[in-house]
Order: sequence, then C-alpha cells, then structure tokens
Amino acid sequence: MKLTHTLIFMALMSVAAVSCSEKKQPSNIIAHKPVKKAPSAPVKMQNSDYEDAVSWIGSSYNVKISRRSDTGLPLIVDDSGNKYYDNVITLSVVRPDGSEFFNRKFTKSDFSSYIGEEYAKKSALLGIVLEKADGDNLKFAASVGAPDVLSDDYVPLIITISRTGGVSIRKDSRIDSNSDQPDYEDEGV
Repeated sequence: MKLTHTLIFMALMSVAAVSCSEKKQPSNIIAHKPVKKAPSAPVKMQNSDYEDAVSWIGSSYNVKISRRSDTGLPLIVDDSGNKYYDNVITLSVVRPDGSEFFNRKFTKSDFSSYIGEEYAKKSALLGIVLEKADGDNLKFAASVGAPDVLSDDYVPLIITISRTGGVSIRKDSRIDSNSDQPDYEDEGV
C-alpha cells in the first residue's frame, strides 16, 4: 500500500510541475490589418407628393406639396459620419378656377434663423403639411431635423400664408399640433 501511495504522490507532483510551467509564446506576432469601411453614397429621402382640397375664404382651394432630394444643395453629415442629400419642397395653392394663387420652393435656408447654425449643418428639411385654414390664413406645419428615418429629432415650425400671398414663418411652441382637440388619457395601461 505504501508503494501505491508513493506512486500516486509522484503522479500528482509531476502533474503539478507540468501545469505550473510557463507556456512558450510564439516569437512572431500576427496583427490583422484594420479594414477601412468604404464610404457609402449619400442617402436620399423618399420623394413624396401630397394634394388636398381646403375650404378657405369661401372657396375650395387645392394645395399641392412635393418633396424632392436636391443633389445641388450642400450634403448633410450626421454625428455618425453618414451623408444625406437635403430636400427642396414645392408648395403651391391653386384657386378654384385653376389659376395659381401661390407657388414657392422651400429649402432649409428659409428656416435657418429658427434652427441655429450648428443644428442646420446636421439637419434636413423634412416636410411641410397643411395644418388648417384659419380665417384669412392658411397654416402649414414644417419640420427641419435629423435626416435619419430612425430619428425623432426635429424642430417644428409654422408657415402662414395670408390671403394676399404673404408668407411668415415662426417656431412652433405648441407641444401638440392638435391642441384644439380634447386630450384622452389611456386608463389601465
């Protein structure tokens, strides 16, 4: 039995000696060359066309809004380095007899005094929509913001067109554009 204990002890000692030895490191070090991501082409927002009739100053006017990416405008580069084309939006209001009452192309520069220089560099003109006819004025909601479709970062603006064709722009300070609608809270959520 003494011999068995001695053999087991010797086997354990040899295992301990082998496991404590330092592993030999290879002398050549292989470092992989970093692969640079190829720059992607600038992204264009989807073109859109909107047309609707609005009852205004006693008649039915036709409002047309068209958004197009404009490759002639300066590129937008976001914080991640992604590049986007800015948009130009054409807004026209047609009288009941078919004649044009108002027609103008809007770009982000039309709103630059409301959004700040640094924000303007990383944002695009996102959209313009008809909000309502309000007395002698047509009111439109406009937005300038991050061009990434997954982002909800934008500055809301109001465009007012008077019955004489005058245009005024201001920052929208309302939280919800449907502020004249009653608020309904979800219960039990």
